[in-house]
Amino acid sequence: QFLPQMAAGFADPRSNLMICDGLKFVAEAPEGSYDAIIVDSSDPVGPAEVLFQKPFFESMHKALKPGGIICTQAESLWLHMPIIKELAAMVKEVFVGGKTAYAYTTIPTYPSGQIGFMLAKKAGGVDFDFRTPARNPPTVGSETAADSVTQPLKYYNRELHSAAFVLPQFAAEELNPLFS
Repeated sequence: QFLPQMAAGFADPRSNLMICDGLKFVAEAPEGSYDAIIVDSSDPVGPAEVLFQKPFFESMHKALKPGGIICTQAESLWLHMPIIKELAAMVKEVFVGGKTAYAYTTIPTYPSGQIGFMLAKKAGGVDFDFRTPARNPPTVGSETAADSVTQPLKYYNRELHSAAFVLPQFAAEELNPLFS
């Protein structure tokens, strides 16, 4: 209603936006019912703390189809390394046989100008590498722009996607042993 340009993707019949108690919704989801679960939570304090705990990740794992993926908000490398390490270790424990990764992007309005994402793939399904985009994003003049439900992108591209997984040395030393 207020930002129709940003909500254009919700008209896609493949999307299903749920605004509700995410913990309860995922816990009650039938096993193997989702290809992807994206969690844009607030910080892991107060009411959102449960969205960073093992029972929630176990519920997401159960709700995913084989090969399904999750992407959750995972804090800033510069400010929250202990939280990220704990989260990465727990996610690796839950997604045994699958894949886990951490990526980040710049967000000028966030503390430290950066926010991270924890990604995990349930075992099974098609093998892939999180660092490699599955398809080219819609950019001005590209083939994919004509097929896109959105305008050509102004920020995101293949190279930026891959670079999001390249960690600064201090973070790579702390986190890489925790990823599969």
